[in-house]
Amino acid sequence: MRIELMINKLNLSEAHFTKIDEEFTRRINAIWPDANVRVRLGGNNDLSVLGCLADDKERVEVLLQEMFDEADEWLYNDIDMY
Repeated sequence: MRIELMINKLNLSEAHFTKIDEEFTRRINAIWPDANVRVRLGGNNDLSVLGCLADDKERVEVLLQEMFDEADEWLYNDIDMY
């Protein structure tokens, strides 16, 4: 399975991007250890899931939504906001 997450680069610090990359990869690898995960910066937000069943794609979408719903718990920890 190949999963690519593109994040809008506007108003996103390098530290926040790194945390998103780490958290998304960690969550995906916990369920699909052999998945090829790539998080990159781009002009918009996009998710691409290839080489899997439709149910798996929906599961990745739910995982991503849960991850951002819980962002207050992991995204701002250890990041200097100033």
